[in-house]
Amino acid sequence: MFKVKFTPAGTKDLKKLPKDLQRRVIRKIDFFSKVENPILLSKPLVNLPPSTHRFRVGDYRVAFFIKEGVIYIDRIGHRREVYLRNF
Repeated sequence: MFKVKFTPAGTKDLKKLPKDLQRRVIRKIDFFSKVENPILLSKPLVNLPPSTHRFRVGDYRVAFFIKEGVIYIDRIGHRREVYLRNF
């Protein structure tokens, strides 16, 4: 089981979402944190440092990286916007 921490940007992105979508995203992150190897259920990201992978939650994407047994949620956004942002 992995711990989950949000970066300041990840927290900000989560707070911008509607409450029902926030619950959905948190539920999905909780599911992934309990999996033995969450990397197997994610897709790799290129050129979006420090995030290395992403989870899909409907039309939303959760960009994250794993370091020392902790999943760091870096960005959360709609699929049409999350990859275009200047970080």
